[in-house]
Amino acid sequence: MASDDINRRLEPRVVGEEIKLEYLSPVPRIRDLSTSGFFILDPRPFQRGQTVEFRLTLGSAKPFVVTGMVRRVEPGVGMAIEFIRIDADARRRVKEFISRSDPKKVSPSRDDF
Repeated sequence: MASDDINRRLEPRVVGEEIKLEYLSPVPRIRDLSTSGFFILDPRPFQRGQTVEFRLTLGSAKPFVVTGMVRRVEPGVGMAIEFIRIDADARRRVKEFISRSDPKKVSPSRDDF
């Protein structure tokens, strides 16, 4: 990722193996997570503009369901998902997860959508 891309971030991102995602695709993985959405590593991304429901698990906490929209697709890599339906408790849990994360796993903010 170019340094210009990192400098454009609007919100901090956290990277970590303890972030899990479930949806109907073989072995989806989250590259990064913010309070506005996440990036899924999947060589067969959904179409831009598609709305999808996801079950997120942060660390060992209870999973929660959010609805996101595909805002950007990187062919052969994955897709950026923006939360379009996330309740206040789930958003609070995402913020707390990011704030508790190892600072070495949190990158500067930029606009991913």
